[in-house]
Amino acid sequence: MNKEQLIEKAYEVRKNVLRMAYVDKRGFIAQSLGAADFLTALYFHAMKYRPEDPRWEGRDRFLLSAGHNAIAVYAAMAEAGFFPKDWLDTYGLDDSRLPMSCMPAYTPGIEISGGSIGLGLPIAVGMAMGLLRKHSDSKVYVMMGDGEMAEGPTWEAAMSAGAYQLSNIIGIVDVNGIQADGKTSSVLNTEPLDEKFRAFQFDVQRVNGNSISQVTAALDHAMDPSVKKPHIILCDTVPGAGLSFLIGNPKSHFISLDEEGWKRAFNELERGKD
Repeated sequence: MNKEQLIEKAYEVRKNVLRMAYVDKRGFIAQSLGAADFLTALYFHAMKYRPEDPRWEGRDRFLLSAGHNAIAVYAAMAEAGFFPKDWLDTYGLDDSRLPMSCMPAYTPGIEISGGSIGLGLPIAVGMAMGLLRKHSDSKVYVMMGDGEMAEGPTWEAAMSAGAYQLSNIIGIVDVNGIQADGKTSSVLNTEPLDEKFRAFQFDVQRVNGNSISQVTAALDHAMDPSVKKPHIILCDTVPGAGLSFLIGNPKSHFISLDEEGWKRAFNELERGKD
């Protein structure tokens, strides 16, 4: 897809997020809207997969480490054709194929169960080593949050990935500045992330995660086989991107909206498309 097509697809991803969150009138809306652009770039520019055959051996693996943000990934997967869009209207309900935290037993195309943060990169290391042993050229993409950077297993895995030069790992950190207990910088400041990952022998890029152009360029660089290091792309994103009244809300990690708020959300997203 070209830039204009990717921007249009990111709009559809955001619309899917609102469609799912409206089912229960609440959810992880702000960070999902912020992640929509880089997820669009992943699913419609970088990753190789077959929606009709989600266990295809030649696929790239996508791991959602921060499993609570499954709503953002489902929004992109629905556009990619992994499941019918009417599943979106069941998000988080009993017996839904789209649970609030992702699980592979429920949803085609999901690789790991999310929940306890900090486990995505360790699993990615194991997958990456296995793929290299099989002489596969598949990549392992792992999406993490900036709050997750306070978890010890993340850095144990980073040390292993760097030591073994696992260049088939491409990590994406959603640096949105928020977590359940408040601002990431106030709860436990994990910066400077770029310097820390470089110290663990990663190829590091830091981009505006809401810029399709910057994200696609970063992914193109990370897919270059001549770079013999694991990759990390730090995506600085704006929680609530696309809805002005959510931007800057310190309590936007998990929010509820009244009927007037939902009407405003859908209308503003539609106006922003134009």
